[in-house]
Amino acid sequence: MDHQEYSDDSGWVNTFVFIAGVALGAGAALLMAPEPGNSLRGRLARGARTAQEEFSGLATDTKDTLNTWTKDTQQTLKTAASRVTAAVDATKQSVKAQPDINPID
Repeated sequence: MDHQEYSDDSGWVNTFVFIAGVALGAGAALLMAPEPGNSLRGRLARGARTAQEEFSGLATDTKDTLNTWTKDTQQTLKTAASRVTAAVDATKQSVKAQPDINPID
């Protein structure tokens, strides 16, 4: 058996051992749980509902914050556009108001 064959076999063995360990660990955890299955399932369900409510509230808060940021950003862009337009208009008026100076006469 060369090195490549040994390496391929070792990968499969490691994967199998890992999966078997996970399955045995999960089974042991269920057998050694300090409370009966009904009560454990109820506690897990309550925890899941609580997490869902918290995530729902977080999602709503995030949506509201993004809407506020969007409105603020739109207002800031409008203000900036108005200021740029005013500056361009003022520059145009300034250029029109200056007499033509021709230094080479």
